[in-house]
Amino acid sequence: MRRPAVIPTLRLHCQRETAISLLRVLSLGTSTPKDAAHIIILDPVLLFELLLTSPLGESEAHKLLDAIALRIDNTSQALLQAWALRHFIRQPLHRISEHSHRHHCLHSQFVAELAGHLARETGYAAPDEAYATGLLHDLGLLWMFEYADDYAGLLSDSPDEWTLSNNEWERYGRDHAEVSSALLAACGLPPVATDAIALHHSDVDTLVTAHPLVRIAAAAEELANYRSSQSADCLERACRLTGLEGALLVSLLADISREVQERALAAGIPAEPAMLSLPWSNRPDAMTDANSIDGSIARSALNAFTRSVFTRDLSAWGDFNTASRLLLGLDAPVLFIRPLNGDTLSGTSGSTLPNVSQLHIALEDTHSTIAEAYRSGVEARFQSAARPPGRCAADWQLARWLDCDGLLCVPWENEHQSGVAVYPCPAEEHTGEEIDQTLRKLVTDAATNRISIKQAEERMRVDLEESVARRYIDHARRIAHEASNPLTVIKTYLGIIDEKLEDATLKEQLNLLSDELDRVGTLIRKTSDFSGMVQAGPAHSGVAEILHDLRALYGEALFARRGINFELRTSPNLPPAAIPPDALKQILLNLFKNAAEAIPEGGKLSVSAVSGINTNGQPCLEIRIVDNGPGLSPERVQTLFTGGARNSTKPGGGVGLPVVRDLVTHNNGTILCRSQQGSGTVFQIFMPLAAKP
Repeated sequence: MRRPAVIPTLRLHCQRETAISLLRVLSLGTSTPKDAAHIIILDPVLLFELLLTSPLGESEAHKLLDAIALRIDNTSQALLQAWALRHFIRQPLHRISEHSHRHHCLHSQFVAELAGHLARETGYAAPDEAYATGLLHDLGLLWMFEYADDYAGLLSDSPDEWTLSNNEWERYGRDHAEVSSALLAACGLPPVATDAIALHHSDVDTLVTAHPLVRIAAAAEELANYRSSQSADCLERACRLTGLEGALLVSLLADISREVQERALAAGIPAEPAMLSLPWSNRPDAMTDANSIDGSIARSALNAFTRSVFTRDLSAWGDFNTASRLLLGLDAPVLFIRPLNGDTLSGTSGSTLPNVSQLHIALEDTHSTIAEAYRSGVEARFQSAARPPGRCAADWQLARWLDCDGLLCVPWENEHQSGVAVYPCPAEEHTGEEIDQTLRKLVTDAATNRISIKQAEERMRVDLEESVARRYIDHARRIAHEASNPLTVIKTYLGIIDEKLEDATLKEQLNLLSDELDRVGTLIRKTSDFSGMVQAGPAHSGVAEILHDLRALYGEALFARRGINFELRTSPNLPPAAIPPDALKQILLNLFKNAAEAIPEGGKLSVSAVSGINTNGQPCLEIRIVDNGPGLSPERVQTLFTGGARNSTKPGGGVGLPVVRDLVTHNNGTILCRSQQGSGTVFQIFMPLAAKP
C-alpha cells in the first residue's frame, strides 16, 4: 500500500448525482459561485480535490462555504464544467461502486451536520471548522478501498469502525483516520482539525482532555453510530464528550437525520436511512452500475470544455496547474522543450524546481523515457530502478526532485514548439483506460499551445520594443549630431563678439551664455548616449553662484522686460548642495519660467537660499521661490506635480513641474508648493548638503 500523497481523480469519482447537479448549476449562466459551492460541499471527493488544488489559507476553515466560493470564482467556468463532466463519465476500473460512494457521502454529510450543530450547542467558536472536520473525516476509507489490497474483505469482517480501525493497524500499520488526517493536511486544514480526524476513534477516557474540536468530532461519530445501534453506550459517550444532556442529543439526532435526507433527495440523491449511520457498506450487487458507461456525447462535451479552458488571457500556467489536478488527478507537470532546430530537450525552470532548466536530454538518448516519448509521439512511463540511477540519470533525478518513483511522459507539439510534459506519477499507479490517456493528451496539447502562443506574443512584444528603441536611439543620435553643428557656430560667433567688446558686464553675460550653450550641448549628448546613465561632472553645486548666474542670464529676458521685479537673497557662505549643477539649473530655470508666465506686470519674484535646515533628521539647504501672482486653487495644487500638469497652459499650471519633481527626488531632495488664489505661490526646495571632503 503506497503512501497517501494524493487521491487521483482517474481512480476516484464523486457521486454521479452530485456531478450532474454541479454541471447543471454551472451551465445556467445565472448561478453564483456560492450556488456551485452548495453543491460541492455535498460531496467530500469534490471538496477534497478543490482544496488540494488550492489549499485553505489561515482561518479559511472557519468560513468554509466562502472559501469554496472564492475558489470557484477564481477558476475558469469551462474547467469547472469539464471537472464535473469528468466525474460524470465513470469507468468500470474503479473498485468502489456508485452505491458505496453515495453511502460514504451521506454518512459524511450526517457526521458533518452533527459536528456543526454540536459546535454551536457547546459554544465552539468555529462551527464551520467542525463541519469541515466531520465532512472529511472518513476520506481515508475511500483511499484505502482503492489502494489497500483486500480492503473489501477487511470491511466485511469489521462490525464497527473501532474494530475496523484495529484491523487496519494490524494489517497495514495505519488506519483510515490517520490516512484522512494526512490527506487533509495537504488541503490546508488546520492542525486542530487534522488532529480531530486522526483521534476520533480513540477511547473516550483519552479524549476528555483533548481540544474541544477533537471531542466534537468523536461525539458526532458516536451519535451517528447510536442512530443505527441504539446503544446506550454510544449515547453516554457522546454526553461525556460534549457535556450535553442525552435528551437534547436524541432530539438533535432526529432533526439532523431528517434534514440530511431531505437535502439529499432535493439534489436527486437516493437516500437510504441506513447510509447515514454505518461507516461503510460493501454491496457486491452494487459494484457494477448499469448506467456507468459514458456516451459519445458526454465525451465530446468533455473534450470541448477542456479545449476552452485555455482560451482565457489569464495565466496559462495557472490554468495548466489547476487542470492537471482537477481533470487528470496529477500534480502539475515539468515541461521539456526542444529548442528551434535543436537536438536536445531542455527543462523549463519553475519556482519549485529551479535546477530543471539545467537538464538537457539528447533526442536520440535511447535510455531516457522522456526522449523516447518525444521520438515516438506516444505517452511513456518511467519507473525508478531498484539500484539508482539506472541507465538515464536525468530521468532519475527529475523523479527524485518531484518526490516520486515514477514519471508519466506526454509528448506535445504545436506550430510554435514541441516537447514533453512530464507528470509525477507513482510507478504502481494505474493510469486508467483509453479515455484517461486521451484526456491527458488533450489537456497537455491545449495548455502547451496556449503557453507557446503567450511566449510567442511576448517575444513579438520584446522584439517590437527593441525595434522602437533602436529607432529612437538612431533618431536621437541624428538630432544630436545635427544640433551640435549650429551650437558650435553660435559659440564661435560669441567668441568673436567677446574679443571685440570692451564692456566688462556684456563680456560676463556672453561668458554665461556660452556656458549655457555648453550645458545645452551636454544635455543633447546625454539624450543620444545610451551606453550608461552615470552622471557626468561634479555631484555638488554652489547654490548662491548658480542663482546669481541665472539672474544675470535670464533676469532681463524673463522678468525685467515684463515689468517684474526679481529679488534675490542668499547667505554669503552657503555650503554646497548634494546635487549636480546641471540638474539644479534645470530645476530653477523651469520654476523661473513658470513664475514669469504667471506673475502679472508690476509683480514680484523673491528668491532666497538659506542653510541650517533639518529635514527628516538630515541637514539641508532651502531654496524658496515666492511670487505674488494669481495663485492656484487647492485642486490645482494637488495635481501640480503629476503628468497631467506637464502640458497645462493655464497660468501657474506647472509646465515642466513633473520633471522638476523627478530631478529633486532623484537627488534625495524634497519640493513643496503652497498657494492660495489671489495671494501668490510659494515653492520650497530642500536639498541635502554635500558631504564634506
